[in-house]
Amino acid sequence: METKMDFASQNLTAGQLNAIVKNLGGEEGALKFLRGELVVQPVVLPEPTPEPVLDFIIRVDRSVKPSYPDWMKKLEHPELELAGPAEYDLAKVDQWLHDDQKRGSVVGNTIYKHLQKGDNLANCLNLQDGLAIQAKGIAVFRKLFAGKAVFLWGSVVQYSSGSLVVPYLYGYGGRVVVYWLWLDFHWDSDRPALRFGK
Repeated sequence: METKMDFASQNLTAGQLNAIVKNLGGEEGALKFLRGELVVQPVVLPEPTPEPVLDFIIRVDRSVKPSYPDWMKKLEHPELELAGPAEYDLAKVDQWLHDDQKRGSVVGNTIYKHLQKGDNLANCLNLQDGLAIQAKGIAVFRKLFAGKAVFLWGSVVQYSSGSLVVPYLYGYGGRVVVYWLWLDFHWDSDRPALRFGK
């Protein structure tokens, strides 16, 4: 006479039952579980840490001139040094690219010439803005500009040799740093200009 065994679950495969035995510690663990010597408890997963609320509002004291490096010979656009709003939302600032940057790369001098047309340069953020953004810290910077170097074309300066350089911000390690780049270098799509929207 053939004995038919009924399983408590018709939905578990043999592989899943085997995995249960393994998770109980093999045959010995399974036998302990059946004798009531081993108790299984659900794993309580920790609550995910909520992302910190970031403040993207930038406040700039436009009455105070920023400090420039000792090697600076001349500020190319002194009329833009204290220009710009006293308060704005950094998340709403445009990350502008020259058309050639979208397709590959372009020399900085070409970008500069383009920005000098009309009021394009006047809409660009300057060193003053960069220092205020830097003060916000790396979390704010990475949230908006991760992996990018963002340029402050409102503060193009002449190096002591006469060559032109422009400041930019970059996330380095756990901080935001201000660097300067020669205008005869190439800019790609990871090097946008920060501009106020029109």
